[in-house]
Amino acid sequence: MIDKEIIIRRLATIKYLYNIGIQQSRQVETVAGFSILTFHDCAEMFLILVAEAKNNQSERLHFMEYWEKYPELTLKESMRNLKDRRVNIKHKGQFPSKTDVEISRITINDFFAQNCIIQFGIDFSNISVANLILYNDVREYVNRAETAYKNGHLHDSLVNSKIAFVELLDIYDSNKIDDIKSSSLLSIGDKINKDYEKFANHHNKTEMSWYRQVTETINKIRDTLKITSLGIDYRKYTYFDEVTPSVGLCWKDDKWEYEAWPKIYNKERLDRKESCRFCIDFVIDCALKLQDFDYDINNI
Repeated sequence: MIDKEIIIRRLATIKYLYNIGIQQSRQVETVAGFSILTFHDCAEMFLILVAEAKNNQSERLHFMEYWEKYPELTLKESMRNLKDRRVNIKHKGQFPSKTDVEISRITINDFFAQNCIIQFGIDFSNISVANLILYNDVREYVNRAETAYKNGHLHDSLVNSKIAFVELLDIYDSNKIDDIKSSSLLSIGDKINKDYEKFANHHNKTEMSWYRQVTETINKIRDTLKITSLGIDYRKYTYFDEVTPSVGLCWKDDKWEYEAWPKIYNKERLDRKESCRFCIDFVIDCALKLQDFDYDINNI
């Protein structure tokens, strides 16, 4: 019998792939079709886990044979249709319609909702992909964001997602500080402060404006290069940064605590519930990407 903790981590991996499929299914029709391949893959991973949990050899079973082996599995015919759509894409080059994609999304959602409880006694909706994050503090803040999101506390969810991202960059940066240079190997130059105010002509508004614009532009380029050099999708980052509050550390009650400065949201432009889900997934994606290749300079 597989250890319960291993099962949860395997289910978190499956849900991560499932979430990718959901995102794919909501894109333009050509791209959305590929979600069916992803849905089939995560379903197959789940079926393999079921077999392994029952101490059976899973590699010899074909997709539909799992329902013969484990009759308690539900949605047999719906999943057969999903398999057939996958075959049409992969082996016949026939892409599904938008309706087929939507049906597949509903099918895979129902499949996990029903069978995860039957097989493992776990509600699939309660499985957090954050379990895959190795950085403890980041994982904790992502879990808080998830909990706030589920309870309808959308602002708190956005705040915790932003703190999780700030913590992620700080943790990843902290073990790459060169003791000789006292700076991180990931630093792209030093941030430019407002020293220009000391020598610029305060009476010349054009000159002051020019120095300020150059300073702000260079610092913006520096921040942008930092994000992109870490392999983070900058387009997604700009959206994430726009919809989340600004956060910073403040000394309060004899300890450092994060404090948020809320932004004014245009409800007609931003669906905050959708934004919360996006931000949680964004931080998780970034964390998994960075932990895939991390190192401590002190161990080199």
